[in-house]
Amino acid sequence: MKRYLLLLVLALCCFHIAQAQKVGLVLSGGGAKGMTHIGIIRALEENNIPIDYIAGTSMGAIVGSLYAMGYSPDDMEALLRSPDFKRWYSGQVEPQYEYYFKKGRPTPEFLNIRFAFRDSLRAKSLRLPTSMVNPIQMNLVFVELFARSTAACHGNFDDLFVPFRCIASDVYNKKPLVMRNGDLGDAVRASMSFPFVFKPIEIDSILAYDGGIYNNFPTDVMREDFHPDVIIGSVVAANPSKPNENDLMSQIENMVMQKTDYSIPDSLGIVMTFKYDDVSLLDFDRLDELHDIGYNRTMSIMDSIKSRIHRRVNADNVRLRRMVYRSNLPQFRFRDIYIEGANAQQQAYIKKEFHDDPHEVFTYEDLKRGYFRLLADNMISEIIPHAVYDPQTDLYSLRLKVKMEDNFSVRIGGSVSTTSSNQIYLGVGYQNLNYYSKEVTIDGQIGKIYNNAQFMARFDLPTRVPTSYRLIGSISTFDYYKKDKLFSRHDIPSFNSKDERFLKLMVSLPFLANKRAEFSFGIGKLEDNYFQSNVIDFEKDRSDQSMYRLLGGAIGFYGSTLNARQYATKGYYEKLIAQIFTGKEKFIPGNSPETATWKERQSWLQISYMKEAYHTMSPKFTLGWMAEAVCSSKNFSENYTATMMQACDFSPTPHSELMYNEAFRANQYIAAGIKPIYVLNDMFQVRTEFYGFVPIFPIKKNSFNKAYYGKVFSRFEYLGELSVVCHLPFGAISAYVNHYSSPRKEWNVGITLGWQLFNYRFIE
Repeated sequence: MKRYLLLLVLALCCFHIAQAQKVGLVLSGGGAKGMTHIGIIRALEENNIPIDYIAGTSMGAIVGSLYAMGYSPDDMEALLRSPDFKRWYSGQVEPQYEYYFKKGRPTPEFLNIRFAFRDSLRAKSLRLPTSMVNPIQMNLVFVELFARSTAACHGNFDDLFVPFRCIASDVYNKKPLVMRNGDLGDAVRASMSFPFVFKPIEIDSILAYDGGIYNNFPTDVMREDFHPDVIIGSVVAANPSKPNENDLMSQIENMVMQKTDYSIPDSLGIVMTFKYDDVSLLDFDRLDELHDIGYNRTMSIMDSIKSRIHRRVNADNVRLRRMVYRSNLPQFRFRDIYIEGANAQQQAYIKKEFHDDPHEVFTYEDLKRGYFRLLADNMISEIIPHAVYDPQTDLYSLRLKVKMEDNFSVRIGGSVSTTSSNQIYLGVGYQNLNYYSKEVTIDGQIGKIYNNAQFMARFDLPTRVPTSYRLIGSISTFDYYKKDKLFSRHDIPSFNSKDERFLKLMVSLPFLANKRAEFSFGIGKLEDNYFQSNVIDFEKDRSDQSMYRLLGGAIGFYGSTLNARQYATKGYYEKLIAQIFTGKEKFIPGNSPETATWKERQSWLQISYMKEAYHTMSPKFTLGWMAEAVCSSKNFSENYTATMMQACDFSPTPHSELMYNEAFRANQYIAAGIKPIYVLNDMFQVRTEFYGFVPIFPIKKNSFNKAYYGKVFSRFEYLGELSVVCHLPFGAISAYVNHYSSPRKEWNVGITLGWQLFNYRFIE
């Protein structure tokens, strides 16, 4: 009998010990410094230390949630090292999901003011950006990362692989929010939404912010919810220090962050506190360094941890349980779509981007493509997706919270330069989305060299093969000057100019993955004013004039994944265009008493191809290149100068687009260039560009000032440019020096601020 009683007592003691040896891990917030937590978890797992509960705030919530969903330290490292991860927190879209079909031509705007007229016809108040990081990627990736685990646990965080808690903040009621259930992605997203850096989200009608505002180290939540015997704490943050007048982030931290108690009583557990000197909020490229800090520190106190925690877990059993848990997560298969924030017509338009048949099942890949397609134009400002699982059907329903973009816009931009290329850009637009998308814009540029006014009406139809219709009317002038140098005192009239007026209808279709096929037809009137002599008396001489009335059509294929409007460092741009024109030429002499003459022109065909691409060779070095070829059967004009003004020009740099350089003009040519680029950081880059230009048949001038073709491949021209570029939110600053092979000793130095971009041309 005594033996049985002894065995019973021993069993009860063992049971008590087992029950008492529950371990809770608490992870603080701290931005990128939170990657230290992964090293701590790795050290604990390698020594068979159990982690029965986990709680975290901000970055601690991200690491904690991943572990709670069955991610191993290796899995977490792989995720944070992936190219996708940087896109998530930077807001960049993967190149394969860039929906170029809906992309318009980039404009030189640096300010886009959107507003809407209500019944009172008063404009909405203007809004400043709500976050530094564009949420376009983050809204979607939180579905990809967390929706399946939310489905598996039925929205109860106690039923995850490891029971989990995370902390957000209700800034209106000035209190922390303890997230115990609901959508796991929403909970983590709210916990990490530091003001002005990440956009907050709405949970149960509460706008939720970063949990670190009120509780950056939730040991109290761990004790109250899980009652562990031992708590291991990791602190990678500190209470805000005295604000610095030159440091905006330190000022924001002091205004919003409440002081946190980062200690744990010895009776409750062990806390590891880390201090960092130079790790910023988004320094995620320092994973190895930060991981090792956490790992080494944990290993250094492992004896103390083992003395407090006697229970051990088998690593193989943990890996097996983790594999089983993750293999049983419901796979993404969607059918029903529910949309909030859009009317019935808009909902019909949106749903067609995901599937044609309302009963059709679609995949996460279909969701991803439809999501980025809808955000490719300006109709929708934001889409917040949720995946809600139905265990009866083993399918997810897609719930979209859509925020429509305001209907009216005013755009302001342009460029300022030390040369004559100063431009002012103004644009206004109206857009509307119902069963189809429509947009009307009027914009223009005013400057010394380039002047333009353009009207465009665009209609996008969500048919099985999406179709876009654009009607464009444009008036523009281009004036060229003999002198356009830095600090030049010669402000003389232009020695030649181009005037262009046209009306064009364009029909576009998607082509391949992220390209566009474009068919166009239009009528145009082109007028060239020029002097045929190199010696010009602007007070007495009158320019000759050549006028062209043309009909033309074109078929073009376009694609682009460039990461900037100008001065790109990633992606590519490609176009292939076949154009046909027919019309008449009218020559009006300036000083000669000859009368104007109309000359019948034969039709001509023009085919052109151009591609530029950028390849990342190392974190700091990018190699770009470009190639271009043009073949035109265009006839010669009345005289040599008129012929050259109508010839195709090679202008690969912003400066060359403003120059009239006959050496780089021909009806048929091939050209290529290379662009070694040193990327200092996201703002600064040093660009070197070298180009070669070879006319297949150089255009020459005879003694009668008529044009004729020279020997094939008998001329070679080159140009080179060195520039330092600084990307700013409202534009780019470029300081450059360049050299052209012709005219001889042609060197140019200058500085530009803004974007130097032009509207549509009749002959592209």
